Amino acid sequence: MLKRKIRESGHGVLTAALVAVICIAITFFYLTSYYKIGDIYQNETEAIVVDLKKAFLKSTIDNLFYEIDLDRRLEDQRYNEIVECRYDLLSHQEYADEKEFGQSLTAKFHSDFQEGDDYWSVLLWNNKSGGVLYDPRELLVQDIETTLESLQPDLAHYRIITYGDLSCLFGISRRDIEEIVKEEIGRRVRQTRFDNDSYLWINEIINYEGGKNYAIRLIHPNLPETEGMYLSTDIKDIKGNLYFLTELEGIKKHGELFNQYYFKELNSHRISEKISYVKLYKDYNWVIGMGMPLNEMDEYIAQVNAKSRAMTAKNAFSLLLALILIVAFCLLLILLVQRWRFRRAKERLESEMHIDPITSAGNRRYGVKSLMRAFGRFKTDGNSPAILMFDLDHFKEINDNWGHDVGDRILQEITAIVCGTIRSTDHLIRWGGDEFVGIIYGMREENAGAFAQKIREAISSLKVAAGSGEISPTVSIGISYLKKDDEDYSSALKRADQAMYMAKMEGRNRVCILP
Repeated sequence: MLKRKIRESGHGVLTAALVAVICIAITFFYLTSYYKIGDIYQNETEAIVVDLKKAFLKSTIDNLFYEIDLDRRLEDQRYNEIVECRYDLLSHQEYADEKEFGQSLTAKFHSDFQEGDDYWSVLLWNNKSGGVLYDPRELLVQDIETTLESLQPDLAHYRIITYGDLSCLFGISRRDIEEIVKEEIGRRVRQTRFDNDSYLWINEIINYEGGKNYAIRLIHPNLPETEGMYLSTDIKDIKGNLYFLTELEGIKKHGELFNQYYFKELNSHRISEKISYVKLYKDYNWVIGMGMPLNEMDEYIAQVNAKSRAMTAKNAFSLLLALILIVAFCLLLILLVQRWRFRRAKERLESEMHIDPITSAGNRRYGVKSLMRAFGRFKTDGNSPAILMFDLDHFKEINDNWGHDVGDRILQEITAIVCGTIRSTDHLIRWGGDEFVGIIYGMREENAGAFAQKIREAISSLKVAAGSGEISPTVSIGISYLKKDDEDYSSALKRADQAMYMAKMEGRNRVCILP
């Protein structure tokens, strides 16, 4: 009897030990699997974040390249129109004699120079005597004939007006138009702000062979005191990496480059790893880049992991007292939860990349995708949505006079008005700055004008508090549609942009349609 009890007791101990071993093994397996899954989750999350950062960097730089090209075209067109308009005015003006003709032209251009528009090339001379009567930029070389031969090829737009023995050449050079564009782009880059200490910068390459003083830093919003500083390819970061040399080699080989390096954080002595994207704007020899830190997700991932592992440790103690099936069930459940959390995190990150942070409208990346989808649908069923492009009239003056906070509030109010007018199946995209693009499905061309007028009137009736008064913003709207011979959506977008520009030229606060 005693032996039987001892034997049963031994079996119980063995069974308990076996169950304990099984539970411990399952718990160990669970913990090991969990940590491996956690590592995979962390690595995948970091990879997704890096890919999204790269896409954002490239999209931002590509947008800036598009803006530079657009500004160059618009400035060239604007000065061509100014030259032609001024020529028409001066040609049809009546003068008493040659003296009044010369005095009138001299006073007109002298006024321009005093008001800061000093890009004009002006030369007034007497054809009979060959004498120069007005030459504010000292253009004369030897004689009038030689001067005209050397000057005219450099002028982008010019006109010559003659009255009696007097002639006047006025115009603007290609170089001066490019300087105007460069100044505007520089101002825009300096005013652009991003989250997480991200910023744009511009360097100008002087010597593509590299070495000392191979480039000059033109624009660096976070370190304005370094603007004008010469750069060398032998400069190293804190880790000893020759990042300027790597950048130059990538630019020479591919015209663009993603690069990772170590840099001191703004207003801090901490060194952090950053990822940058640079691209060469060949016409200006500009290397335009943007960088952002890689470590801002580390704390978030560490917190998530710490909480998850603490919860797992508590569950592991309970699993020691549970049956194998319950342990297996819990393991399966946790694996499913991890996959769900991974999908949610991925969807959340991708969703945030499509939203403009100021207006909550779609951002340009989202807009490009939406326009591509609209073009694909158009090629399938032949039904084009209305493509609207509009921006605020005199938005720069609002920002200059009242500050960017008021400007941002106006953008938010306008976004709310437009979103309240369109349907949930339509799209509103902040294309850049104060420029928006709308994709309106099912809108017939004969109704598009009235629809846009409704939006314009709603915006013009808006009252936004600014200081002690109010601002009533207005917008100029251009409308276009996709055509069968369009190769992609950009053709319709350009037409909408041209229509918007027509609205601007006709006095702003208008709607123009360019089919």
